Amino acid sequence: MRVSSNNFSYDLKLQMRKLAEHQLRLQQQITTGQRVTTASDDPKAMRRVLDLRTERSMLTQYQDNINTLRENANVVYSTTNSLKRLSDRASELAALADGTKGHTAISAYAKEVDQLLEEAVRLSNTQHRDVYIFSGTNAKTAAYNPTRDADGQITGVTFTGNANSIQVDIAPSAAVNANYSAEGAGGVLKNTQNGSDFITNLIALRDNLTTAADTSLTKDQNNAALDTIKTTVSANLDKDEVNFIDHFSSIGATLSRLDTSEAITKQQVEAIEPLVSNEVDVDLADSLVRLNEIQNAYTAALQAGGTLLKTSLLDYIR
Repeated sequence: MRVSSNNFSYDLKLQMRKLAEHQLRLQQQITTGQRVTTASDDPKAMRRVLDLRTERSMLTQYQDNINTLRENANVVYSTTNSLKRLSDRASELAALADGTKGHTAISAYAKEVDQLLEEAVRLSNTQHRDVYIFSGTNAKTAAYNPTRDADGQITGVTFTGNANSIQVDIAPSAAVNANYSAEGAGGVLKNTQNGSDFITNLIALRDNLTTAADTSLTKDQNNAALDTIKTTVSANLDKDEVNFIDHFSSIGATLSRLDTSEAITKQQVEAIEPLVSNEVDVDLADSLVRLNEIQNAYTAALQAGGTLLKTSLLDYIR
């Protein structure tokens, strides 16, 4: 087979270029510590890396969701705890109000309950990160709009939120309710399932104490108001206390679930890191050995090419 000198020159340049490219790639890998930087370096490895990074991104989003849900749940828990303290004090005042107390003492109780009522409405309209925590998904609107009489006392409230909640993912095929509502089947202040209605009961307690302390009324009317407190209002306040305790349990269970999911997700994220590293990180010792081999081959090719290219037809004429 006839091989021209042009073919030799072309093949030498081609091989030199391949050796130079290989040498450059190894140098870049050693410098960056990355074996795979583009899909062309190792398509299969890059596909695995992209899948792992997608999974890691998803797990990171779950972690963000968990942190947000935990923060909201802690705020709701703290606010509900404050409402329960108001409920405890209201029950104490309901127990203290009896026929042995004078009009002045009972009037003082009525004024204290009125302040408890004001604080309950304020707490029910608590905001966190510019959203109302007890308005359900209508989170930009205050949960309650109070109605007041000529003296400025609250005579009722209008619920302006809703009882809806959205589900937020905390893991694959696992979600948690993100919203809480003041009213509804699981309402924090008014629960249609167990009959609790905290604000309405505070209003009833205050109004009956006011009636019992009113000296312009007959003794029988005063005593009738006290009897209503003992037989009806106190029982209703007990329902409120049970409702608050139930919510403590529910929120506590949610927080426990979030902690468990967070721990599992953290382990999954930590497990992905070495998998990505195994795919893309360079074996420094192996790369240095291969770089040395390529450099030697490149040098040898230069020397051989230089020697052969200097030879011409005249060297063979005697």
